[in-house]
Amino acid sequence: MPKKTVNITIDEHIWDLARDILGNRSAWIEKQLRIALNEEDDETKIMKKIQKKENEINVLKDKLCKLRERKANQLKVVGLFDKSMISINRMHSKLGAIGKNQIRRIAKVNDVPSVELINYCEEKGLNIVEYLEVPK
Repeated sequence: MPKKTVNITIDEHIWDLARDILGNRSAWIEKQLRIALNEEDDETKIMKKIQKKENEINVLKDKLCKLRERKANQLKVVGLFDKSMISINRMHSKLGAIGKNQIRRIAKVNDVPSVELINYCEEKGLNIVEYLEVPK
């Protein structure tokens, strides 16, 4: 687009100070006018698109990090229950079921959270009943 030479009235001290601070005053004034008029040049449009895509990438990276963290925590929990599951699986295979009372007792002995151990057993598809005694 062709440029037009215009005359504006500005205090001489301000004009000199602007040259020292801003450098190319005409380019700066044109940019400020574009901002005030909400007119964007091609470079600004591209920069905004880049910023939008970077924001989308950052959101996806954040989701990926949270997913990986959740998976890592699940692996830690699975390892936490390994010792408890030995007793639970043995009792379940002998009796065909396991009681929540037994799971809580095993959790206490192995110092693991009983609620999470019960949920883990349910996820594994074990037959869980409220109360079950071991036959004598």
